Amino acid sequence: MTAPGDLSAYLGPDLLSLLGDAVTVIAGDWRYVYVSPAAAQIIGRPAEDVVGAHVWDVFPEVVGTAQHAAALRAMEQRTRETFVWRFDTVGRWYEQHALPVGDGLVVYVLDISDRMTEVSRAEHLAAAGEALAGAVSLEQVNEAIVVHVHRLVEASGGSIILADPERDVMRALGWAGVDDGVVASWTEFPMHARTPSATAHRTGEPVFVDSLEDARQRFPPIAPELERLGGGAVAALPLVSAGVRLGAWSLVFPAGRELSSGDRRFLVTAAAMVAQALLRARLLDAERRSMAQLQSSLLPRNLESVPGLELAVRYAAGDVAVEVGGDWYDVVRLEGGAVGLVMGDVEGHDVEAAACMGLVRSAVRAYAAEGHPPAVVLQLANCFVDDIGLGRLVTLTYAAVHPDELLVTTVSAGHLPLQVVSPDGAHREVPSEVGPPLGVHPAGARWPETTSALPAQGVLAAFTDGLVETRQDDIGVGLQRVRDVLVARRGDSPAEIADALLGSRRRSGDDVALLVGRLTAPATTDRRSTRRVPPTSASVFLVRRSTRQLLTAWHVPAAAMAAAELVVSELLTNAARQSEDPVDVVLSCVESVLRIEVTDTSHRMPELPVQDVDSEATSGRGLLLVQELADRWGVQSEGLGKRVWAEIDLPG
Repeated sequence: MTAPGDLSAYLGPDLLSLLGDAVTVIAGDWRYVYVSPAAAQIIGRPAEDVVGAHVWDVFPEVVGTAQHAAALRAMEQRTRETFVWRFDTVGRWYEQHALPVGDGLVVYVLDISDRMTEVSRAEHLAAAGEALAGAVSLEQVNEAIVVHVHRLVEASGGSIILADPERDVMRALGWAGVDDGVVASWTEFPMHARTPSATAHRTGEPVFVDSLEDARQRFPPIAPELERLGGGAVAALPLVSAGVRLGAWSLVFPAGRELSSGDRRFLVTAAAMVAQALLRARLLDAERRSMAQLQSSLLPRNLESVPGLELAVRYAAGDVAVEVGGDWYDVVRLEGGAVGLVMGDVEGHDVEAAACMGLVRSAVRAYAAEGHPPAVVLQLANCFVDDIGLGRLVTLTYAAVHPDELLVTTVSAGHLPLQVVSPDGAHREVPSEVGPPLGVHPAGARWPETTSALPAQGVLAAFTDGLVETRQDDIGVGLQRVRDVLVARRGDSPAEIADALLGSRRRSGDDVALLVGRLTAPATTDRRSTRRVPPTSASVFLVRRSTRQLLTAWHVPAAAMAAAELVVSELLTNAARQSEDPVDVVLSCVESVLRIEVTDTSHRMPELPVQDVDSEATSGRGLLLVQELADRWGVQSEGLGKRVWAEIDLPG
């Protein structure tokens, strides 16, 4: 094929009329024999430089692509082929039609950039719609349009501008692509200001500013900042949904960027989607605030000040769209300088769960404040849950901490144990026998107590399972993560440790309640335990059990421990029979002497029987046993009552 001087002479007027301005003719050896001026402009080289050149030398980047394959088919199989290519020389998309003519090809090119832009924008608009549908906060809506729209329309910056009618101002959610100096001027301004966004909000109509000069004439207040940004065109789209005017969406474009009619239609369509998402997010935000206020009202507003124990608490909702749930913590001042720490979780993550939590929390707090032992607190709470027909499971850990004595008595209803770290970094879980959650068994179920020693200056943590359990990891992985943080941050304040624990968690969709405490009482060699218990048979059982655990922690020999258990059991049994008021039980170990004291409000003094007690008699038998097991014992008048004491000498 040779290049004709006149393309019409070669192709004929009928074929030529079908072609556009951009035409090339390629010979059978893949060399250009004709390039029109319009085609040369698209290629980016003068026509005389292209004619005679090999096609694939001019476009080496096409080789191996689908477009290359289509061109080969057209040449070899003599079929008509159509393919699309973006020419970076002009930054536009072209549809190329290859027609077999003679032994070569005629290729004519059609500019389809507008069509491709519409398709691309439709795809991006769909992606933006998905992002906006998932946005549950005003900030997320703003972020979604920055990610999915700004670059697509070549905007250099922008923000959603919310209207605040109560203050009569417009407030930007967050400018993207705008330097700090301009942000300061554009963050908040009067609603009646002479700006594109305020005008769009007031009129409900889009406002398009074509250039910096146009801004100077129509909106002088924004011109200096727009010039500082190197900006030109500005678009402000009103955000209206369900008849509610929410504000405006403002975009800034670089100088020289002209907004076509297609650009404007696209922005108006996108603004409608943004307005819907914004209204939904605003409603969700109001709902979250109400729920957060509800949750806050159900949790302790001010922590009890506890000598010897520094505390910090945290609560975090698992779902950003729902700020309430059934997790809670509580701190209850107890008699004798002790403090009750409560960590619980009512099944569910909704308003009903929060309401149930408020009921259970109030009940547990009341029972603890009445002075009941931890095990009895859970028994009473279980009866309460059963009586009101809660219909939800409740897990709960209750710990009576005695900071000065460095002792803790815990009881667990299906809940995670307390974690303790000593100053040297040694970690352990506070021993506790785990019973069933509240609400599983009817009234009469029991939960065992466990008494153990705490390290001086140690850190303890209680939390709900949202801190350690996720869909990705089992609970063991989460517990190890908590242990690692506690050990690494053990020198920090409880508040700092609590924040670090929350920061380390993986999002689980579950609520988290967290309590961190540091024992501030200095280390001491004194071993002393003081308990006030109700005058009941249940107290006798619990005190006997805790005595065994306590003396084990004090490393008291087995024989003395067994004797002490019986002595404290007998003395407390006698006191419970004679008094209707709470009874104080004190155990101390000083200089190889184990001392037991039981104080009640009865004036009746214990007396040993004057003769052997027969098999049917019970009065006095306990004192005979005390006299047999103790090395010394006696009675002292104490205020309105008496104190019965017994001492057991320890070896060495």
